[in-house]
Amino acid sequence: MDERLLGKVYVSPQPEQFPSAWNRLPKPKGKDALQPIASLQTAARAVTGERLVFTDPNRPAFNGPWARRTLLITPGPLDPLMIGNLVREWEARLPDHERHNTLAPLLDIQAGGPYALADILQRDTQGRITGPYWAFRVAGWHLANLLARQPMPIDDQLPEPLPFLLDTDGDLLAWQSPLTHEKTWIDEDSGKRRRIVGYAMERIHIEVEPAPGGRTLVAHLSARISRVANHWKGIRNALVRHSVNPDVILKAPIRTRWEKGPDGFMQPKSVDYHGATAKIVEACGVACLPEPPTDLDELSEVRGVHRTGKHPIEKGAGAMFLAKLEEHASRVFDQAPVTYQATSVRISKPTTDFRPYVPADKITPALASADIAALRTVVVYESAEWKRRVLGQLARDYNLPALAELTDEKPLQIAPGFELVVMHLPELVRHGDQDRALILNSLPWFKRSTERDLVTALCETRYLTDQEKENRLTDAKHALKALFAERGIPSQFITMDSDPGDPYRMNMRDRVERAKARKASLPDPAVDYKDDNAVQIALGSLQSDSGIIDNRLAAATFHRNAKDTALDREAVAIGLWTRLHRFEETNGRPKRAAVLAVTLVAMRITPGDDEYWPTLMYSDQGWQRLARARALHHAGPIGKKGHHLRKEQQGPDNVCDYVNRALAALTQSYPIIVFTEHRKGIWPGLSNERLGDPRIPGQQLIAQGWDISVVRIGNGQGTPQPSRRIGGGGKLPKNPEQPVMPEKILYRSDHGGANSWLLAGQSRQHAGGQRTGTQHTRRTLPSGQLAQMSSPFHAMTRSEYVVAHPGTWREEQLTGLAARISEQAAMWDGRTNLPAPLHLAKSADEKHPGFIDQEGLND
Repeated sequence: MDERLLGKVYVSPQPEQFPSAWNRLPKPKGKDALQPIASLQTAARAVTGERLVFTDPNRPAFNGPWARRTLLITPGPLDPLMIGNLVREWEARLPDHERHNTLAPLLDIQAGGPYALADILQRDTQGRITGPYWAFRVAGWHLANLLARQPMPIDDQLPEPLPFLLDTDGDLLAWQSPLTHEKTWIDEDSGKRRRIVGYAMERIHIEVEPAPGGRTLVAHLSARISRVANHWKGIRNALVRHSVNPDVILKAPIRTRWEKGPDGFMQPKSVDYHGATAKIVEACGVACLPEPPTDLDELSEVRGVHRTGKHPIEKGAGAMFLAKLEEHASRVFDQAPVTYQATSVRISKPTTDFRPYVPADKITPALASADIAALRTVVVYESAEWKRRVLGQLARDYNLPALAELTDEKPLQIAPGFELVVMHLPELVRHGDQDRALILNSLPWFKRSTERDLVTALCETRYLTDQEKENRLTDAKHALKALFAERGIPSQFITMDSDPGDPYRMNMRDRVERAKARKASLPDPAVDYKDDNAVQIALGSLQSDSGIIDNRLAAATFHRNAKDTALDREAVAIGLWTRLHRFEETNGRPKRAAVLAVTLVAMRITPGDDEYWPTLMYSDQGWQRLARARALHHAGPIGKKGHHLRKEQQGPDNVCDYVNRALAALTQSYPIIVFTEHRKGIWPGLSNERLGDPRIPGQQLIAQGWDISVVRIGNGQGTPQPSRRIGGGGKLPKNPEQPVMPEKILYRSDHGGANSWLLAGQSRQHAGGQRTGTQHTRRTLPSGQLAQMSSPFHAMTRSEYVVAHPGTWREEQLTGLAARISEQAAMWDGRTNLPAPLHLAKSADEKHPGFIDQEGLND
């Protein structure tokens, strides 16, 4: 990226006493409480209308011109009296700290500057950009500001280009021209016609960071749909346009108080800004923030941020919008986008049509590979409808008509070594506080005959109603997951909500074929019977969670098209997954500090397209078969003692030692290939700017001569988002503006000084014929396709692979392996974002009974 685009800033270093005073502030309390630094920045941006940055006093930069100093960074000079008043009012409203004034007297608002941001960037002896990290965020804001000055052309048929406003997080919002879509339906209870209008806005996010290798900066532009809430239930934040600063949208936390309405249902009594932001704005001499309405039917200057649940407008901006954004950014920045070049590394799917589960003829070798002598799956149900649905699909899958009519507690052999038994146990799967352990302990079907046997459970469940949640009724699924784990039983749950209904329902492919036939004046083609994919995937997930995996990964890895980019000898592939886990605050108990969840899964790869890969997981008892290790993990707490990110308490060192011990417990007979995501603060050598530096997973063993390779996997924020393919083969779309999908190969670029490998592809929906988001934006839908506003608009899928340490392999072999065992999932016909061992390691963590939604939680 041209460094002239980075802009200029003003910097105010704070005195050395500031961190000490800051650390005397009270700690945030409650699930939705903001960290002090975030709370202060929200208030400051609301008052000034500027995107200010207060660097965290406890995490200062250790080098550069303002080493170890707390900084206030602004895009322009600010009024010292306003900032002093702001900080004073903010501190005086902190809970348990009212009327204190310790920070404002210490402030130094004599801003230096303006400084060219390019001159502030720090480089190491190799010329790599190493910081400061706040500069990357400020650079993204400056680029967003440049884009906001020029409305974005979408289509010549639209009245005018699309204008955007900046929000206080530095994103761009199509605030002035919201998307609108109305849905109507007949209410089943009342028979009345219902109507709801949904609003949404395109949101553009820009993230600036060093490119892989660190020699230059790169800006990642992403687009999504920011949906406006149509009710306040569960809504935590609102977007606010303040009349004093109308060009900047404020994101502010809100709190809703409820009352019972005339119809007996709960309705909002009042909606208020959470925290002291609104009072601080008023106290600083700025006009009051607009009052949040209790009714969201009409669009106003206060818009709730939709979180979950149904909405008339679905997610996703679509590939066409991203292509338009790329063209617009190229014009505004006067700079061409980064281009990845095609390579000879082909990623091909197996020719065999693999099902979402292990078929009968592959059960025996799959069990042998998992070191399981005998498998019993217990199907537990409450309703006859659920039993009929599940057994009917399994009967079709395994070609066993008798399975559809299976009598309770009469086991049936599905394949050698695999039996299934059905049990009607409503008291086990029904929500409530009943003693489920007593029930499980009394049933012989849940007990193994030998150590090498395995029992799994496929259970009926349903979602708690809102009333049951309010009454804190025990969720049977949550309770059973823990009880099953204690007994070494992998479990999977299916609701009737996932029932697809009519097996002859038409999918997108059927609709396309029918349209073609009618256009040619031919009879409508027959519609094929549709399987119940939810049941198939549930069984397949249960099997893969148990390590029962067939040869589909080998078939993809050693496909004939892999040629010399396939592995040429045996190896062990490791998935190393880490996740910061925060705990909910429990009344009357001190809050637990955040921990780092660490899981490792290993798969032994043998060359050959018909091989079954043994799969293990690391546990407190060393490497164990996957089913046993997962059960041990799920029966214990999330996170090990000492596993966290607090350097002063040796958290990162403890995690590194744990991973090194896990790798050292493997044999040196095979090369080890580690797939992992970047974990900032643990392994600096995985970051773009310090790629390959010491401190990567297994570094101690590498120094001792172990053959260990490390590949960093990325597919979320910060991963390059392709907008179109230029050149290559294949049929081109009729519309020259329509983005062309990538080929099934790896693409490569070294724009930052190191190779970045990209696996890009079409979404599953696009491959199935759903091309709406590729052919149109949400603003250019033809009148006959407006109903598609309620469908997701997909961009191209993408995963980035960066080799931090190649070991004895070529990069093409390592990245080819990562791509092939992502493009072919371990247990269904689709793809996963992560290579198989890393996907399984992530699954083991996220299916832990103690796993909770992390939104709104803080350290």
